[in-house]
Amino acid sequence: MESWARRHRGWVWGSVCGLVVLVVVGFSVRVPVKEWWLAREACGGELPAGDLKTVRTDVPLGSEKESFDEELGEYHCVLTSDQDKVVVAVDASLGGADREKQMSFIGNSYPPHAVLPGGLPGFETEYSLVYLMPECPRGGKETSGEPRRLLVGTWAYFAESRKEKAALLRLAVRMTNVVTEKLGCGGEPLAAPKDGAVPDTGRYVPRAEAKGTACGALATTRVPAEGRDGVVRIAMADGGVVGRCTLRAPGENGDSTKPGKPLVELTSWRGDWGTGLREMGSGPDPLPMGGGNAWKPALTENRAWAVARCGGENVGFAAHWGDGYPYREAGEAPGPPTASERSERRALLREYVAAFAKDQVRHGSCTGLRLPANP
Repeated sequence: MESWARRHRGWVWGSVCGLVVLVVVGFSVRVPVKEWWLAREACGGELPAGDLKTVRTDVPLGSEKESFDEELGEYHCVLTSDQDKVVVAVDASLGGADREKQMSFIGNSYPPHAVLPGGLPGFETEYSLVYLMPECPRGGKETSGEPRRLLVGTWAYFAESRKEKAALLRLAVRMTNVVTEKLGCGGEPLAAPKDGAVPDTGRYVPRAEAKGTACGALATTRVPAEGRDGVVRIAMADGGVVGRCTLRAPGENGDSTKPGKPLVELTSWRGDWGTGLREMGSGPDPLPMGGGNAWKPALTENRAWAVARCGGENVGFAAHWGDGYPYREAGEAPGPPTASERSERRALLREYVAAFAKDQVRHGSCTGLRLPANP
């Protein structure tokens, strides 16, 4: 045996080296093939290769999953990295408890962080999660009788730069159109964003310069003393399902890029978001939309609510105080509000929502505006 091994030593070593080379080459080929396959198969093969390449930022891929339940009206897909972090995730629902829970969660935060361009019906949260809510004409009606909207959230963990956010927005529109087709919603698909278009986080302007804008109500009404020389954040867009105007105290040394605390919030809501929706700053009172409230105007010392019909759909307008804004002006004695102070707060909120709603109705082809009664 030893003699045989000695005679064939060269052949043995050659075979071993060849086997090592084959293993190395096989492994080096297997990794890119696996990644190519995952990118190709993720989300039913509907993710555009160029946009996916942009949002994944060269992160190695690890796995993909997809599910679709036509009866429940739900679609989910996720592509993860080799470290099990989300590269792209899409979650869509047409109804049910999951959708109500998600919409309530969205509404209880501060949407929109950014509004979408081109009349797209949605917004972006502060965590680079794009929500689109197209109508689903064949999907039945909400409990309020409203046309049902599909809720589609698209998220890319690594999307941070402007180029990446533009790619994420295109992915979100693409996947929303895919899901609406899967569910047989009917209607026209959403238009693709213009090249380079990204969600807009809005702009801050001095309060006096807000006059004539979508947030002009905060420039033409009485406001708390802290906000008279404050700044207004304008986050409104044509076609948006949520819009927001925020009056904030002036920044230090008049720096409008670093505004102070929020004082007054004005928001518009299109469509039925369900019951129990409480905006931060609106106190314990839910917005009276959907369910048995049937979109009735309302007024408390924490929030005011007006309603109208715009494009055949219910639209609500809310006014409430900034989160944590106190009853007392700076320097005043602390303590619970008096009856007259509570009445004054209701009067101010009604003034805000009336000015805001009237302006929105004027420019939005709306009818049937109903305001809360005078306190």
